[in-house]
Amino acid sequence: MQKYHYTDGTNTFGPFSIEELKTKDITGDTYVWAEGMPNWVLAKNVPELSSILSNGSQPYFTGAEQTPPRFPNTPASPYRQRMEQPPKSYLLETILTTIFCCWPLGIPSIIYASRVEKKFYAGDVMGAEADSANAKKWMWINVGVCIGLWVLYFIIFGFAMFGAMMSGDF
Repeated sequence: MQKYHYTDGTNTFGPFSIEELKTKDITGDTYVWAEGMPNWVLAKNVPELSSILSNGSQPYFTGAEQTPPRFPNTPASPYRQRMEQPPKSYLLETILTTIFCCWPLGIPSIIYASRVEKKFYAGDVMGAEADSANAKKWMWINVGVCIGLWVLYFIIFGFAMFGAMMSGDF
């Protein structure tokens, strides 16, 4: 026999059989839930309860919203799972720039990149986006410093080679 819970918008009551619900004066606008239902629904949408619904005004849930209330002890609906993708982590790029460029500047980018998915799946979407942006920023700082050092290297040794050729010592 199916047992139902009902709510007044703040608290839940039950479980009750259909016979016990007759004494509770629930209306069609009362939210009910039973095992096997993915979420709370209006009593008027449950065919088994149509015979016990009173015609009076709803004494319990008076919210103007049409969304069912959520309670902490109610399991999350599997139909509302996150279908988004996490922000780009730049983990592969940061590892490669750390290996081929300047490793002290690559360490912060690897740390930020490794935290992106962990934060996203924990529900911290803003934190994941911030870490993604920081990983990208530190990756480009690493590349820029590496290119700057190589340019400086060629300038210094280029002048040395040029000076050696001009003096005839080459």
